Amino acid sequence: MTNWLEKILSKAKEAGAKLSNSFKKTTIKNASLWSSCPDCKKMFLGKDLETNLYVCTQCDYHFRISAENRFKIFFDNSQYNMIPTKKLIDDPNQFKTELKVYKDQLKSAKKKTNQNASLVSANGKVNGLDMVCSSFDFNFNGGTLSLQSGQNFYEACEYAVKNKVSALTVFITTGGAALQENLFALYQMPKTILGVQMLKKNKIPYFVVANVNIGGVSASFGSLGDFHIMEPGKKTIWGFAGKKIIQGTISEQLPEDFQSASHVLTTGAIDMVTHRKDQKKVISNLVSILLKKEKSQQLYSDYDDIKVSQIVNQ
Repeated sequence: MTNWLEKILSKAKEAGAKLSNSFKKTTIKNASLWSSCPDCKKMFLGKDLETNLYVCTQCDYHFRISAENRFKIFFDNSQYNMIPTKKLIDDPNQFKTELKVYKDQLKSAKKKTNQNASLVSANGKVNGLDMVCSSFDFNFNGGTLSLQSGQNFYEACEYAVKNKVSALTVFITTGGAALQENLFALYQMPKTILGVQMLKKNKIPYFVVANVNIGGVSASFGSLGDFHIMEPGKKTIWGFAGKKIIQGTISEQLPEDFQSASHVLTTGAIDMVTHRKDQKKVISNLVSILLKKEKSQQLYSDYDDIKVSQIVNQ
């Protein structure tokens, strides 16, 4: 005969199993078919949101999108070639805490995004113009700037110069430098600046388009564009430290729209606020104007050289 204590323990074990199962992650079928706006809570069919370039039709909220989707929207016919880069060490500090191991975080982010870093680059045509585009992906550890991300941007600049493209555009959605890589991440600030200087030296226009641009990125190549463009919305951010940190430091209440697109436009930090559907047209038009200006300057320069040589020969 079964002991009464064994019966109680058996029932407790069954109850414990049911309780633990209730905390397990479950996959909802067809969950990807629907999305909701984080701002106004409007529901979307996934395909409708994609058609509208991941922008809410009700409140104009610009969703943070992957680098892959950026490239598909930006390049003609969604055709582009990824720019290969040198592979660097993943976890230079072998960083870990009691809760997380940074190497595992990177492994998970790579699997999730199919990228080797938070920033990747591609080359293709934009309204017929040959361009390079670099893009952060917020799904990769919050789009933080790492050793590999800095390398990827620098090599994109090298590629742009080597292939004499019309322009380089970087789409920024970043949480700043990767703290787990500390100095290695911070070293990417001067490295990326050198990349931008390489573009400027070779007269290749450089455009910055931001959804979130803060921390070490905003303090380096995120603020060195020939044109700075921001996506509209209250939740777009441009600055160095966050609003709460600044308020705590100066002990003053800041405006509700502080660091948003509408606010930084009035302070002169950016040149324009542009809807996602218009970015491709705006950038390609600006590049066309700059290229024509450069060609006309070259013509005048050649004409002056001819005049000078004629005078010298006389």
